[in-house]
Amino acid sequence: MSTHEQVQQMLSAFLDEELTQAESQRVRIHLEECEQCRRTFAQLESLRRATSDLEFTAPPEEKIDELQERLSVQTPRRAGWGFLLLGLLGWLVYALYLFVIDPPAATPANLIAGAIGIGLICLLVSVARQRWLELPHDRYRGVKK
Repeated sequence: MSTHEQVQQMLSAFLDEELTQAESQRVRIHLEECEQCRRTFAQLESLRRATSDLEFTAPPEEKIDELQERLSVQTPRRAGWGFLLLGLLGWLVYALYLFVIDPPAATPANLIAGAIGIGLICLLVSVARQRWLELPHDRYRGVKK
């Protein structure tokens, strides 16, 4: 990317005084040399002056609530947890069925895999239980974003 393109990308930040001292100096020097960037910067300044007096009204609370509902991740997250728990339960039932039908020999690989599976299930259950118990006491539960 050329210096010209880099400076063009920094013009808005320069106008808003968001650049470091070195970056601002670099833009100032480039503006002295480049007619195209000076025109672009002048357009940005005039746009800023034109829009500075505009008033923005806050949207009604109902619209904000409606938008939050549409953007909410709670429904997919609940469905995801439900499918995960359903899958784990199905896996556990199937594993127990296989164990009863044809008990495997206790090899180290089977013992390690079983320990990992049991550990993951215990962690999942403990986190779910903790979240369930904390839910009524969550002080941020009623806070609107």
